[in-house]
Amino acid sequence: MKQISKLMVLAMLVIFASCQNESAEEQANEEQKAVLNFDKKGNVVSDGEEDEELMFNDESETIRNTGFTFASKSNSVAIDEVYTVIDADRDPFGSQQPASNFWWSETPDGDDYFNAHTYFGAADGENLVFTEYADGTASLTGTTMSGTCTVTLDVWFKDKKTWAEWQAIGGGHKKEGTAGNASNSADMSFYVIDEANSTVIAAGGDCVQEGTFGLTQRPDPNDPNTPNYGSHVGPGGANYDSNIGANGLSTWGWLTDPTTGDHLWLIDFNFRIEVAPDECSDCVGKVDNLTLKWNWHNDYRVRLYQRYENTCYATKIFDGVVGLDDEIDVSGSNSNGTFGRWIYVFVGNCYYTKFRTDCHLNIGPGYKRGVLEVVSGTSTHGGELCEYEPPAHYCWWW
Repeated sequence: MKQISKLMVLAMLVIFASCQNESAEEQANEEQKAVLNFDKKGNVVSDGEEDEELMFNDESETIRNTGFTFASKSNSVAIDEVYTVIDADRDPFGSQQPASNFWWSETPDGDDYFNAHTYFGAADGENLVFTEYADGTASLTGTTMSGTCTVTLDVWFKDKKTWAEWQAIGGGHKKEGTAGNASNSADMSFYVIDEANSTVIAAGGDCVQEGTFGLTQRPDPNDPNTPNYGSHVGPGGANYDSNIGANGLSTWGWLTDPTTGDHLWLIDFNFRIEVAPDECSDCVGKVDNLTLKWNWHNDYRVRLYQRYENTCYATKIFDGVVGLDDEIDVSGSNSNGTFGRWIYVFVGNCYYTKFRTDCHLNIGPGYKRGVLEVVSGTSTHGGELCEYEPPAHYCWWW
């Protein structure tokens, strides 16, 4: 009899050990399955897990977030494609000019085209990102470097056109360099730099000039006395590159005074582009950005809070009225950019639910708490979050 009792205890220990590794994910799955809804009168029903230690003071209603955005689905723009920027090898001048993606002349007339210091390339192994959108716009974001000068780009392009459409408004195709001279105009798409939304920031001792600049198209597309080359994208688009037929972009511009619009410095972009691989990671470190979608047919005021610098005091990171399929983009307000352990959700005047954001839970797109669903997000050490996968197996013991 004692032997049987020992075997039963041993069996229980084995079951306990086999379940331990899955307990965190099982808990997450049960959290997701919690009953979260609205009653028949439209009042919010919370998840019953309100944090009794969370405290509110006079500062709790001050939004400390570095910036949140809220846009309805009807105003969001679909992404056509995301590309990784690759430095052009500057062929046929590769022996005189370094591989680069950006040229910033140090002289008013741009006569230092063969000065290696005027060329900028991928920063510390990180590439710029070129993104095309379904509404005919595009963006170029990221950093590029020359010596100790780091240039941060937030460049926007607008009014995408085919070659036939571009020609119809008097546009031309500037062919130069190895790949450019071999390219076919009919294969190109043409944009114009959107000066109203473009910003270039330069910092570092090797910069010609530090500061924040505007950016405008060169030659001026509105000047009938100059050609209109715009910004071309397509096979052979990186004019000065040896890879004939490889997708790329070339364009020309002026850095401008953001206040007066005065032209300050000549610049060029010339680089290849490759479709970026879909990359994601498990939640590592702490969550620092999340996009949440509201999956409910009624409009409600939603407030999101986190703990201020991980104290017991709440600080607001979002406050707005949301409706069906609206998305909320929030970033962590802690000094390290994170949310800490939780994001607390209040609907109307009532606590509703909370999202765990310390990576104890492998949160990601598809994870839901009631009528809110994670669309995308990032963690501090893992980058873009992979799609949430609930546990496939359940292990019960008692």
